[in-house]
Amino acid sequence: MQTRVSEPAYTTPIYALSEAAQIIHAPATSFGRWAHGHDFQQRRRGERGWSPPILTGVRRGRGFTVPFNALAEGYIVESFRRAGLPLARIRPAIEVLRNELGLEHALLSERLKTDGAEILLENDAAELLVVRNKQGVFRDVVDQYLQTISYRDGFVDSLRLPTYERVDVIVDPSRNSGQPTVARLGVRVEDVVSRMRAGEPMIEVADDFGLEDDEIRSLLVQAA
Repeated sequence: MQTRVSEPAYTTPIYALSEAAQIIHAPATSFGRWAHGHDFQQRRRGERGWSPPILTGVRRGRGFTVPFNALAEGYIVESFRRAGLPLARIRPAIEVLRNELGLEHALLSERLKTDGAEILLENDAAELLVVRNKQGVFRDVVDQYLQTISYRDGFVDSLRLPTYERVDVIVDPSRNSGQPTVARLGVRVEDVVSRMRAGEPMIEVADDFGLEDDEIRSLLVQAA
């Protein structure tokens, strides 16, 4: 049976690697490692280790290689990082979640938001729920970041990018080919900011699109 995460709109590559990293404001090098894995020097002299990919469905090569599913997974991984959880703890947490949920796309499951903390605790992974000021990092992630995700049929449907503080910007593979979009207008962020980059006065662009001054400034700053 086809599920949300197996639909072509979610599995077809629509982003370049660097573009996907920019959309979710993640370091491009880190996103590349999450997408393709990487080797590293182990403590034992002369030995190399290997960290497998975290993201799913990313293709090798140039051009469009990243599907929406992987973009959303990257967004969630970056959310953990921003909440203070190092990647060395994120990787085993993801494996626990995948094993317990029985899903390759565990990061995309709505159960991550509802049951994630309980699953980690039940699997003796309490160290992954780092306590900081009596507040678990995982709970921080749920409260601050997973609330910006919309789910449908139990899986991620679209993202709202919180870095755009003054305007509601979403990423939805069914709208504007998955490009960041001003939700209430249905126009791409790039359609707005490209006119200002071309030298058009901000006040005229804002008036044409029906944007407030603080909204258009937010778009310009974050899209820079």
